[in-house]
Amino acid sequence: MMIFQKHSLCLAIIFFVGCDNSRHIQYYRTPKKDFGINQAQSSEENQQQVISNLTWDLPKGWIPSKGHSMRLASFDVPFSKGVGDLSIVSLSGISGGLLANVNRWRGQINLDPISENQILEISEAGESKMGAFRIFKMVNNLNKEKAIIAAVLPTGNKTFFIKLTVSQQGLVELESVFEKFCSSIGS
Repeated sequence: MMIFQKHSLCLAIIFFVGCDNSRHIQYYRTPKKDFGINQAQSSEENQQQVISNLTWDLPKGWIPSKGHSMRLASFDVPFSKGVGDLSIVSLSGISGGLLANVNRWRGQINLDPISENQILEISEAGESKMGAFRIFKMVNNLNKEKAIIAAVLPTGNKTFFIKLTVSQQGLVELESVFEKFCSSIGS
């Protein structure tokens, strides 16, 4: 009984101390969080996106979509027989290195790992507004429904990874648009 009385007394004190005699409604303003997402349209055909101080020309038909927390941006990329998933991710430094990242992507479509020399042989060079990048096309001929084309753009203290997961048909249709998109990336 004594414990009940002590708890009741404590609750009563908290209740009376927490109440204000003022009958006025109080309003509070808090600043909106800025997640670094700003959009500006450059034309009907192309949108220029600005995310985390990164810019690019958005190809016609690409639709911003929800990704997960690691992605700077995500897009649904339509083609004649479906929709691909494009992600832009930024990681500090070299982020595990080229070999580890390319082999991780290869594993996602059930391809065996390859050596660093083989990776450099199969990649193509590209140039963006931020510098040079490498493009990697990964196709598993045993599974025509899943292929990956990815670009790796190192910028010194950060590395940007642009990856499009799509079918083999989608890769054929979207390859040049993907390369043009990667070339438009700047800061």
